[in-house]
Amino acid sequence: MRDNALKSILMICFQLILISISVIVAYYFSRHFDIIPRKILHLPTVYVSTSDMWTMLRVFAVTYAIQIITVLIITRITAFETINRFALEYMFYLVAYTTGSLYIFLATTINYDAQFIAAFGVFSTLAYVLSYYVYGVKNGESIFTFPFRIFASLIKRLFSLSGLLVLLYFITPLLLGKAFVSDRDIANKITQVRIFFNPIEESDWGFKNHLPGKTFAQPVLAKQSPNDESEIYVLERKGKLFSASSLNSDLPTTLVIDLSDKLGEVEIENGALGFAFHPRFSESIDEQPYIYVYYTDSRPSEFQYNRLSRFDLSLPTLDERNLSEEIILEMRRSKSGFHNGGSVEFGLDGFLYLGLGEGVHPKEATRYNQVFRSGVLRLDIDMDEEKSAKPTMPFNHGLAQNYLVPKDNPFIGNSDVLDEYWALGLRNPFRFNFDPQTGQLWLGDVGSTVWEEVNIIEKGKHYQFPGTEGESWQGKRVEEPENMVFQGPYYAYEHNAYDRAVIGGVINRGETYPGLEGQYIFADNYSAKLFMVDPLAEQSSPTDQKAVPLARANQYAQRGISSVVQLRSGTILVTTLGAASSPTGEVLQLVDAQYADITAAEETTKQAPSGYNEQATEELFAVNCARCHGVTGDGNGPDSEMLGVEEMPDFTSPLYQFSVDSTDIKAIIELGGIGVNKSPMMPPWKGFLEPNQIDHLVTYIESLPDKHHKH
Repeated sequence: MRDNALKSILMICFQLILISISVIVAYYFSRHFDIIPRKILHLPTVYVSTSDMWTMLRVFAVTYAIQIITVLIITRITAFETINRFALEYMFYLVAYTTGSLYIFLATTINYDAQFIAAFGVFSTLAYVLSYYVYGVKNGESIFTFPFRIFASLIKRLFSLSGLLVLLYFITPLLLGKAFVSDRDIANKITQVRIFFNPIEESDWGFKNHLPGKTFAQPVLAKQSPNDESEIYVLERKGKLFSASSLNSDLPTTLVIDLSDKLGEVEIENGALGFAFHPRFSESIDEQPYIYVYYTDSRPSEFQYNRLSRFDLSLPTLDERNLSEEIILEMRRSKSGFHNGGSVEFGLDGFLYLGLGEGVHPKEATRYNQVFRSGVLRLDIDMDEEKSAKPTMPFNHGLAQNYLVPKDNPFIGNSDVLDEYWALGLRNPFRFNFDPQTGQLWLGDVGSTVWEEVNIIEKGKHYQFPGTEGESWQGKRVEEPENMVFQGPYYAYEHNAYDRAVIGGVINRGETYPGLEGQYIFADNYSAKLFMVDPLAEQSSPTDQKAVPLARANQYAQRGISSVVQLRSGTILVTTLGAASSPTGEVLQLVDAQYADITAAEETTKQAPSGYNEQATEELFAVNCARCHGVTGDGNGPDSEMLGVEEMPDFTSPLYQFSVDSTDIKAIIELGGIGVNKSPMMPPWKGFLEPNQIDHLVTYIESLPDKHHKH
């Protein structure tokens, strides 16, 4: 009896080892090869991380352990003892395989990779059959006839009543996938199941409106007035800077500067992006009444300018303030509109720091000794000749004036890097802030298709882009300056359906939020979640700690959070962009959950204007879709080559339009790639865009062949 029990335990362990090895082999095989030929069934290339693979291994190990033990209890015969016992076990194997697959599809946030799942099915079946074959031959079965007996027993079992029921269950995931696309009621039920298994994390924190009753047209940043604790300045993406009182909601907002006539068409990632007050700001002309604004000008036909300019707020009228512009940097760049960066901040040293994305350059110039891009600049706009000097190298692709370079800037004397640089190797540093206690510069670097980064920016370091993002080498070898000190991120996270665009935040100082003292508070634009990580945590890798979600704003996708700042009182504010077609952006305040009055459900009550407006929908497409699908919809967006998709659809092609109808396009937009058996890099927009906005996008996409005359 004891020998039989030991034999059974050893056989259970052996079978689970087979399953585990099959998962691992299938994962690495499917990273390089297709188990299902694309000519037969075109499946999307899906990103599945190694950690996701281990999660899937655990899921299948549990389901197969239940299966193996169940069969042992039913038959009281150890695995592989008889051919009938093996055929029965294979039926239970199919049940376990389907159950594990359904669990991954319905109850986890893992990207469902059909090639991986199919490869696992093939390799685990081969492992089972080969093991039984070796076991049988070892026990006297014919090496030639035994395979036919195995095959015959499996066919006989499959075509029994129980076998047919198992096969019906086996195709359930396929049927659910089809129903998910074609039947709205079923799709809603499946979505509810997913939500049940993956609820939004509860938190002690929430949001309320810091400026009640006031909405803005895509606010990108809010800051407190240096002179008035209750006055908040709000910069809209289309170039208007307002001031508003946080004490008296009845007071109207005041238009401080209006740059809208300088920006041209605001689309893609263009527009007014950041601003900062002079450290000694005062509205008195005898002090420093200056504000510094970073914005893009796309009015030229072949290129655009990215500008850093100074404006005098001591002047009495709006026209005078607008005309007071003094350009500090004017950088000519290609007109793609992507990756401009955006933060303008003064450090504790009094110098101005500017974050620039890798897209800020003309086509003919990309090197660090030619242009300003892909890094952080440090400038002395007070032009103190004791601390600073004129740049030693010229800037030939725009204007560089009205500043000096601090003498301790790290690249002075390096012929490969312009003197103005403080740090290099960043992709799109849209938001950063200085810790008022330590002076550390904490920066959110918006990533490409897999990683988002939080970096602590230090003097003279290179932050690895484009070679490495997060923890992954990107396969891009470019000519970088010599003798660089490379630095990885402090914290990094991989994309899922919604967490995919980091917004740099603040080190929380003060006692306003008990339990959050000294923590780094940042956000994600797409999910509109506010997160916390510990800046003092001991870690050997940027993924060692998991960010703790604190709250979620009421607008999502590229309408989500655009900035995180902290007032002198300790209050943390975020701005939400809102819709591109109407002023629904807000300035929200992080509060104890019992005082929160902003919830995700409120977003469903906000409707875009009725009636199709092509210009508004074109802007909606540019903001949310062009990064991957291209400005014209031709599939040549700046991130298209990094999505792992064999061929992006060309919306401007009549052939594409002939292959789909309005229902198909709407389903893709609503359900995302995974909902229609396409790439999961395409997120589902249902619940994030309003129903009429989705309908308008369908109309706009269907109009693209005529708009671009492509045949």
